[in-house]
Amino acid sequence: MNKYKFDWEQVVRGEIEIEAANGQEAEAMFHQMSLCQKVNKSTLANTGDNPKIQFVDFDWTDTVTYDEWKKNWNLTPDEWEEWGKHFNV
Repeated sequence: MNKYKFDWEQVVRGEIEIEAANGQEAEAMFHQMSLCQKVNKSTLANTGDNPKIQFVDFDWTDTVTYDEWKKNWNLTPDEWEEWGKHFNV
């Protein structure tokens, strides 16, 4: 097995309920929360967007853009196996 690293981004939207004495306190509490805390305590909305892949990195080549990945590395399983033999993987 080989490791493939994908650099990606996706918009996440959510709704969170915070109990506080007033709006300013609630906003301050919101800003103090980490992204993980916000995600875990929120109802998330499905934006319908697919993750956008920026770059792909793996042992056989330098980091490539997603367009290069789709153009040059869109291989069949058999072709991947042949490349693996070439790189002694």
